[in-house]
Amino acid sequence: MAEHYFVDAYNVIHKSSSLRPVAAHNLERAREMLLDKVVCFCMTGNKHVTVVFDGRQQEASQSVAAVDGHVTGMRIIFSPVNTSADTVIERLIYQESNRMQCIVVSNDGGLRSLCRGLGALTMEADSFLTSVRQFERSAREAIAKKHDSHASVLEDRLNPESKSALDALRNNIANNTR
Repeated sequence: MAEHYFVDAYNVIHKSSSLRPVAAHNLERAREMLLDKVVCFCMTGNKHVTVVFDGRQQEASQSVAAVDGHVTGMRIIFSPVNTSADTVIERLIYQESNRMQCIVVSNDGGLRSLCRGLGALTMEADSFLTSVRQFERSAREAIAKKHDSHASVLEDRLNPESKSALDALRNNIANNTR
């Protein structure tokens, strides 16, 4: 089983050094940025991520609608009324059969402590976002290497012996046409 991340979304938004300043001015934009990062993480890292938002803060959001159910490995949950995202995450961890593969992403000490007690691993917001950036960077490098290794000219893909034979053939044709 692959690692499964459970992200305490608003906690990550309000505690991370990169999303907190954005959230202070535009919470919707910060939410979009978090979801973009999670989408990239799921796609490049082949990871499973459950993003849990507090339902009491739910607002009409095009960013959530755009990705919910459309990204393999990603699930978005809004907690029910009068239930916190922490409670939802606790229940999800409790229900997991292999808790050692679960990673709870939050800076909330109580949630982290309880989930560690259940056998899950925990990670702070900035550590998670750093991991996401590293996966993104690795994916870009892999794509660039793959792109560079596919030369656009057939000659560039030939081994030295074949290239020498081709050059000799060209010279022979050029000499015979004169």
